[in-house]
Amino acid sequence: MSLAMSNEKTVLSPEEAERVEAEFRDALMDEHRSRQQAQEHREVRSKEKMRERERERQILAEEELKERVRAEFYKEQGYKLYTDSAGRQHWLTPEEYDWRMRIRARRDKNRRPFDSASQQQRRRLMMYLGCAALAVFTGLFLLL
Repeated sequence: MSLAMSNEKTVLSPEEAERVEAEFRDALMDEHRSRQQAQEHREVRSKEKMRERERERQILAEEELKERVRAEFYKEQGYKLYTDSAGRQHWLTPEEYDWRMRIRARRDKNRRPFDSASQQQRRRLMMYLGCAALAVFTGLFLLL
C-alpha cells in the first residue's frame, strides 16, 4: 500500500496515487540510468587517459634511448658537443667544430676588450667623485 493511501484522509484518489507513483518511479528509473551512463562514461575516459599516459611514457622512453644512442654514436665518430649563443647544443664533426670556434674567436676579437675588476672599480670611483663634486658645486651655488 502506498504512503498516500495510509492516511485516513487521502487527498489523492487511488488511481491518482498509482499514476503519481508510476510517474515518480519512471523518473527515478531515468535518473538511475543516467547515473549508470555517467559512471560508464567516467570509466571509459579513465581508461583512455591511462592508455594516453602509457603512450606518453613509451614515447619518452624511446626518445631517451634515441638520445643516448645518438650521443654514443657521435662520440664514437669523433663528433664534439657545441653550444651555440642561444644555449642550444649541437653535435658537430671536428671540422665543423673547429670552423665554428674560429668564427667565434674572430667575432670575439671585434668586441670591446674586457675590463678588469680594478679598471671597473677605478671607473666607478671617478663617477662617484664627479657626482660628489657636482653636489658640492650645486650646494655652493644655492648658498650664494
